[in-house]
This record gives sequence, structure tokens and C-alpha cells, in this order.
Amino acid sequence: MQRAVKRRVTQPAMPLAMKLPNLLSVEAVAAAIHRHPEVVRRQARDGRLPGEKIGRVWFFRPERLAEAGFSQFLPQMAGDSTTVLPGESSVTPLVKALGEAGLQALQHLDRPAIFAAVATRLADAGLSTYFFDATADAKGLTIAFVQVLHAAAEVARLTGREEVGTFIPFERVPVLHRACSTLKPQYIGDLDELVGRVAMVLKPEASANARRLSELLEMSAVISAPLVVGEQAIGAITVIGAGLRESDLPAVMAFANQTAAAIETARLLQESREMEEAMVLTLAGAIELREALRSRPYAHATLAERLAERLGFDPARRRRVRYAALLQDLGKINLPDSILRKRGRLDAEERALMMTHPVVAADVLQRFKPLTDLAPIVRAHHEWFNGEGYPDGLKAEAIPIETRIISVVNAFFNVTFDLPSKTEQTVAEGLEELTRFAGINLDPKVTDALVLMCHEAASSKAAWYEQLMAELFASHSAPTGVKDILSVADSRELRIIYRIAQETTAVLDLDTLLSRIVTIIREVMGYYMVSILLPVNEASELRVGAHSGYAVDITGLTVAVGASITGWVYKNAVPHIVPDVHADARYIGLDDQVRSELAFPLMSRGRVVGVLNAESQHADAFSEADVALMSAVGSQLASCLEVAQLHDTLKREASHDPLTRLNNRRHFLERIQQEITRSLASGDSFSIVFLDVDELKRINDTYGHLAGDALLREVSNALMDAVRGEDIVARYGGDEFVVLLPATPAAAAASVAQRISDGIARHRFMAGRELLQIPGVSLGLANFPQDGKTAEDLLASADATLYRQKRRAS
Repeated sequence: MQRAVKRRVTQPAMPLAMKLPNLLSVEAVAAAIHRHPEVVRRQARDGRLPGEKIGRVWFFRPERLAEAGFSQFLPQMAGDSTTVLPGESSVTPLVKALGEAGLQALQHLDRPAIFAAVATRLADAGLSTYFFDATADAKGLTIAFVQVLHAAAEVARLTGREEVGTFIPFERVPVLHRACSTLKPQYIGDLDELVGRVAMVLKPEASANARRLSELLEMSAVISAPLVVGEQAIGAITVIGAGLRESDLPAVMAFANQTAAAIETARLLQESREMEEAMVLTLAGAIELREALRSRPYAHATLAERLAERLGFDPARRRRVRYAALLQDLGKINLPDSILRKRGRLDAEERALMMTHPVVAADVLQRFKPLTDLAPIVRAHHEWFNGEGYPDGLKAEAIPIETRIISVVNAFFNVTFDLPSKTEQTVAEGLEELTRFAGINLDPKVTDALVLMCHEAASSKAAWYEQLMAELFASHSAPTGVKDILSVADSRELRIIYRIAQETTAVLDLDTLLSRIVTIIREVMGYYMVSILLPVNEASELRVGAHSGYAVDITGLTVAVGASITGWVYKNAVPHIVPDVHADARYIGLDDQVRSELAFPLMSRGRVVGVLNAESQHADAFSEADVALMSAVGSQLASCLEVAQLHDTLKREASHDPLTRLNNRRHFLERIQQEITRSLASGDSFSIVFLDVDELKRINDTYGHLAGDALLREVSNALMDAVRGEDIVARYGGDEFVVLLPATPAAAAASVAQRISDGIARHRFMAGRELLQIPGVSLGLANFPQDGKTAEDLLASADATLYRQKRRAS
């Protein structure tokens, strides 16, 4: 979850052409004044070129460049055909449609809805729309969505295929290839050229239909723009229509940027959901390891989700019901087997211990931020509708509705699946028994809903009900006793699985978990050395996360994916045995006694999340039996890794402000304390700059809090532009920011403060449909040790300086 989160997309809130139709890009200015684009950016940052920064991108006005002495921009001012007369609207129908389509894209959270909303609005403006996804190998595009204005069936017939999902290599669409490689929009307005381009895309047998297809699509002009995220094209969009002009390129590109931001947000949300699902399934798998439970969690979860759907729950709430049903027995993992296996009535002491398991489960779930909302549902799953349940004695509507659904489903399985013998009347009798408990421990309305749903499904012979009946008659009641897994765990496989399961329930810290895993495998298997390597730097390298048996500490050591045995295994996702490492040039030797090596990919949900590496001092020490063992425990190891990595990511997120992505107040106070300790030891000085944003309340009151958020994000961008890499920038709270300048005396800090003030003055932010200048900031300085020797004294001194400046300004 957490690399994905770092991929932030800062885009204008509306097409720039709607407010600034005559902006020039960095590249255009660089070409005109014969400078490298990076020189232009640096001069804009320094104030030597009159630029305006929107998001993370610099733009320039011809008139301001001409005023600054660059006469080559005078013809552009004179030839500007977009001058708006008094009383006229500067927004053309096409630009308005593009702007509204981009805004609609940002309002949706899944790809199909984004595509449909954008295409529908552009169709109103007379444009056909094609969306493309970039392929992983960067060799072409896949058609993701198509909406044509007229005769969609005829267009599909002429193309000779179902278009969505079709792969198109870049050599057949050079215009789209150019758009994706240069990250710039492309325009074609020549009809004959367009017909030829269409013929290149079609299958050979359908190429003769190119002209007719062009006529149906009204293909007099086409604009293709890349969908850019993080300076990389994730796809492209092509719009087709009679009213397109080359001057529309900036508006289409701005719209494409908004759409790309929406698609990236949808992707991150989907990844977050998948990670949440992985966490739940991992925890559910840990529950299943307790053989004594015999709880059929997946069957319970499936029926509970179906009942929630019948009651009108939306997908998010249905997902919550399913997850809670899977995890309701999580707290029983801590209970002794003697209690779980006892067939008779529990005594008072045992019952008291049993009643703790919902609380234990809720406490565990509260430690996982994505699963926090499941905690009250799971905590209440032994509450009774009449208030006589445990642990809190909740009654009726005070019990979460999700819990009431799960309780009814649990009761259904108790009176059907858990019976020692089943007949054709088992379900009917069980449903009748449920109604007798309605109002006691079950919600009457939810009970009635389940009974009616089952009766209707039985009458219509619904597929899901028929499958449930088949599982019922194939099921067996729990045996009177279950052997302890350790009493029969004389195989290495079971010992490893058992011990890793214990560690998973006890450890969430990634480094600690990795260290314990490699120790377990080395001890049980008797390997000479064992290590786990994890992908870093966008999977271009592998980093040693933990090791056992090595003479030196190699934690943190990185190896290139393309230059090592473990890298080859990671790249190809297959295990590899090296009988003699001295005969393999890829081997990276850290111990002269090593003779053979086994590297195994750890797979989770179809992707490699790490590599388990074992080495031996004997030649040809590994066999297929070792590979089979790794296969048996590999999926569990990968699941453990994913959960621990997610926990590690959540810890990192706890130190950053969610709005600006800057360090938060807690992290800043930790860093300033470290700097005080370092400076006392070395005799150095350091400074802090304290600032708050002027008129934030006025912006919020006038334009809304979304505009205020945009202002704060732009201030954070300006701060990051103005400071050095080693400086610490944090959002202190509300409209206040603070910068820690290590090893910086007071005079140098004053220069930094002036640079910050000048930089902020050049930044702009979007407030609704208006592009506004940042109102300004008030700054306060403090230096260690002159102004204070503690964090509190330094912050108080800087704050006092700031308010003196405010009073002078007012």
C-alpha cells in the first residue's frame, strides 16, 4: 500500500486553458530563448524569469516575458486570437466540456465510472472517445474503453473485432507512441492522413473499411494525449470530432492530466482494498491453523454477505460483514486447546476465559488501521438481542447491524451443519427453530429475512442454495477429540509452519519477524546460512532484510536484480538450485566455505514479494525435496511478509501529515531533540523557521475548505522547493509550518527565510474556478543556542518573532 501512496499526482483542479488560454510551457520558452529547460526552471525559481508555478509545473505568459525584455515573444502577443472582448466569455463550448469532463472524472472512484462519465460529457460536445492502457512491457497499448457518437454496432462490424481489450503495438499507432514517449498531446487534422492511420490499426482483412470508418466517426480531426502520472504515461486518450483544432492541445492535455489523476486515485484505492483483503485472509488463515475450532469461516462469510446484500447493504458494508464473519473467532487463537475441545459444559473459570475472546479479537483488529471498523462488529458477535449476551451486554439496536447478521448466520449453521446427522428436513426444521430464538438472541427482522431468502431460493432452486445443500450433506460434525499438531508434527514442514504461525500472531514489526523466520528455517532445516531479500528501488535491486548464520552483518546489503542468483529467481519467479556456486558467475560470495545455494521466490497473489536464500558448505546439498518444503511454507511466509510490510508502512504513515505529506508535529519534535543533542556534543548551532499562512480563514470562508486545503498543499510545495535536502519541513498544526535547518547560523537562516518568502510569492493555487496568488506568510526565526536551549524555548522564541512581524504588518 505504501509505495503506491507515495506516488502523488498534483494536477490543476480545472483545465488551465479555461483561465489562462495563453500560457507557455518550460519547453516552449526554452526553445525561444535558446536555453536548456532545466536552466529555464532554475531561473524561474530564482525569480530571474517571470513564471507562475501551478502544482509542480512552471508556466509563462508571453506579455510578461516581453515586459522582461524578451522581444521574441512580442509576435505571440500581437497574434493572439484568443483576446476576449468586454462582455464576451473566454470559455469555448469545447473547453467547457473538457473542463466539466475532467471534474466529473475526479468525482468517481473506479475506472469504469470514470471512463463512462468522461465519455458521456464529451459525447455531448460531439466527440467520440477512446481510452488506452499502457502495457507492462511498454511495447504498446490496450484499448480500455470506447464510446463513439453514432452507429456503434456498424463501427464494431467494420473493425472486425471486439475493441475493448485489444492489444495494439506501438509500431501500428506511431502518433500514440509519440504522445506516450514525449508526454505531449498530438494533433492530426488531415483527413487522408487519418484514413491511412486508421488502416494501419485495422486487421489486414478490414483495412479497406478505413475510409468508411473515418466517416462514421466524423474523423475530420483527432487529438491524442498521454495520461501522465509521476512523469510516466500510464495510458492515453484519443478524442475525435469535427470541431477540434490544434489550438485545443493545451486544453485537452490539462483535461487528460485531471483524468490521469482520477484513474491513479482509483488504482490506489483498489490496491488498498486488495491489501485489506490480504490482511483479512491472512488472519483467517491463522484461525484455520487452530484445528480445534472447526468453524467453517468461509461458509459463514459467504452466507452473511448474501444476506447483507438482500438487506440492501452497499458493497462497502457487505465487505465489512464478510470480513467480520471471517475474523469473528480471531480471539480464540489465544485460548487453550482444552477449552476449545471440551464437549461438555464449561465450568465458571473456563467460561470467564472464553468470554474474553471477543475483546481480544477487537483489540487485535484495532491495531490494524484498515481493519479498525471491524473491531466493534467482532467484539459484539456474542451479544444477544435481549441484552443478555457478552462482553458488554448490548441490546437490540445498540448491537451493530453487521453483528446481528453474523449472529443469525452462525445460528443457522449451528442448527444445520453442526448436527451429527442430517435429513431432507434438516434445513426446514432449522429455519423453524431460528424463528423461536428471534427476539431472544437473534434480531427478529434479520431472522425473518434469512428464512424468507432460503425459502425463495429453495423454491427457485437457486444455484447458491443448491451448492449450500450439497455442502450440508457432505459435511461432518466435529470429532470428539483432535490430536495436538505437535504430537504428530515429526516432519520439518509442520514444525516450520507451526512456529511461523506462532511468530505471526505475536510479531508485527517487519525486521523482527524477518529475523525470526530465517532463524526458524535455519534451525529446523539445519542449513548453513539463510537470508531473506526484499525488492527495493522500484524492484531494480534486492535488499537483505534478515539473515542467520553469516559471519558478518549483511543486513541492508543490496544486489542488482540482473547480477545475482537471487535476482534471477526474483525476476523469473521460479526456484533455482546451484549445485556448485564456484561454477556460476552470478554467485556473490560472502563466505569461502559455501559450495551450493538454493534460492526460492516468495509468491503472494501472483507476484514475488521476496526471495528466500539458503546456502550450504557442501556441494550439491539441495534437492527437489528442499524445493517441495519451500513450496509448502512459501505462501505462508509471503502472507506474513505482506502483513508485516503493511504494518511497517502504517508506522511510517503515522509520522506524516495526510494533507501535505510533510512531516507531522510529533516527528518534528523528535528530530529537533536529536539535533539539540547533536549540537550540544559538537558545539554547532542550528536554526528553525516558524511560519503561518496569512488569511487562511478568509480563503476557507470565501472559497470553501477544499480551496484552503489546496492553499496549504501549495505552501508545502513552495517550502520543499526552497530548502535543502537535509532540512526538515513539517506541518506544525492548522496553518502553521516549521522548518529545521541543521548546522545553520542565524544569518544564513535569515537568507533561507527570505528565499522561502520569495518562493511562496511566485506560487499560485486553484480556488474553485479561480487561480489565486498565495496571500503570503508570516515568518519567525530562532537560533540554537542563542534563543533557547530546548525545543520549547526555540519554538516559543520563533513564535514570538512571528507575531511581532504580524503586528508590524497590520
